[in-house]
Amino acid sequence: MYSTFTGLELANSALRTQQAALNVTGHNIANANTKGYSRQIPGITTSSPVTFNSVGRKLTMGTGSILGEVERARNSYIDNQYRWESSKYEYWTEMQNTLQLIEGVVNEPTDYSLSNDLNQFWNAWSELANNPENTGARDVLKERALILVDSFHRVDRQFTDLAQELNENVRVLVNQINDYAKQIIELNGQIKRAEVAMDNPNDLEDQRDLLVDKIAQFVPVKVEKVRDPSFTDRDVYTFKLTIGDHELVNDQKSTPLGLSQDENGYWQVDGLSKVEKEMGRLPAVLELRDNYLAEQIKEFDSLAKTLAKVVNAIHKKGQGLEALGTPDKGLDFFVDDPSGGGITAKTISLNQALVDDTKRIATGKISATLDVGDNEIALAIASLGQGISQEIRETYFNGDDPLDGVPSIGDLYGAIVATMGVDVQKAERMAEGQSVLVNHMANQRESYSGVSLDEEMTNLIKFQKSYSAAARLVTILDSMFDRIMSMGVTR
Repeated sequence: MYSTFTGLELANSALRTQQAALNVTGHNIANANTKGYSRQIPGITTSSPVTFNSVGRKLTMGTGSILGEVERARNSYIDNQYRWESSKYEYWTEMQNTLQLIEGVVNEPTDYSLSNDLNQFWNAWSELANNPENTGARDVLKERALILVDSFHRVDRQFTDLAQELNENVRVLVNQINDYAKQIIELNGQIKRAEVAMDNPNDLEDQRDLLVDKIAQFVPVKVEKVRDPSFTDRDVYTFKLTIGDHELVNDQKSTPLGLSQDENGYWQVDGLSKVEKEMGRLPAVLELRDNYLAEQIKEFDSLAKTLAKVVNAIHKKGQGLEALGTPDKGLDFFVDDPSGGGITAKTISLNQALVDDTKRIATGKISATLDVGDNEIALAIASLGQGISQEIRETYFNGDDPLDGVPSIGDLYGAIVATMGVDVQKAERMAEGQSVLVNHMANQRESYSGVSLDEEMTNLIKFQKSYSAAARLVTILDSMFDRIMSMGVTR
């Protein structure tokens, strides 16, 4: 029923509504620099009108305003696109950073690289060929060979250490994802209780979305938010988060990613399958550890094995400063370690017999008599730095090509380095391109959800003026009531 005091109720609702709107605006200003915060919008609506009889007919009049709900300025499409591009960016950034570390291990082209050590090794053989009986030249060759061997060992050791570091990163990332999932579960419970109570859990939802953003950096995620059919009179939602075909979070239940170790001690992620390629830090780490780095180790093992094969094939047919007499007494120049597992970058070594006595380094052909000036073997090995001639193939390899079409060992190594350089450039280019896309999506997100201090200051003035006007209405109504109350008083 409409009464004399309806105006006061109307003014009161205006005061409360504008005060609440001012509080929302103040909350926005206070969190202008809070990471993950979404701008909140006060939903001011008209309150329920009243209908009463007036002059023989029904008349409906408004009763002021109320603050219906406080909405988050959030766009799910922009969120999904941001997370998608962020996953790609993190993948290529991880690839770029690790590939640059691998490139640093190879350290090309510098004076402290494997290619330089190879060149010094060939040059030492050339110097020895010029003066086969010179013990100083033999000592230099021994030292160059030991440096070359040490370079192979260094590369293998650093690759192995990097693989172990990547392996540890797998464990750390999986544990972090599972920890974020636990935090989301806790937030889901708090948010659902607030929704059941018909409250607005905006700040809690911001915290949950921020956690989803963090998980999206590690692995590509899919978010599904559907209405809970158990509640028909209010908006209550069920939140799901999946990684590939693994359901990490389902409302208030979590199925964490599992970890197990294989025979090599490498961490394997259980439950991680059907994940989009080239997305997320965790897939990048797994790709680098299991494929790329393993392939690089294999390439350097093959290089060490090939180097030993061609040098040994020639060196075994020669003798140094003592006559061997028979071909079966020739020595290998390179050998593997005592384990006998074959020559690799890790196991390649200079024959200890040559380390102990450099006079046994072969320079000439094996014969019953000693010709200290014979340099045929030394010249043949020195020429390997430029390539394997047809004459050397016929003499030492039965006409076969031990390098399978590659001109020289240097070219074999050069192909490894060139491929690595291309991979680094690709990762840098992709990371740079994704950075542009992520920044674009972040700007779109900020434009939609971020707090603009200029806009909030405008809202402050608007709501403050509305509050002042409502207060003025109270003053006017008070004056009117005072006049009415004084009408029956005789002075």
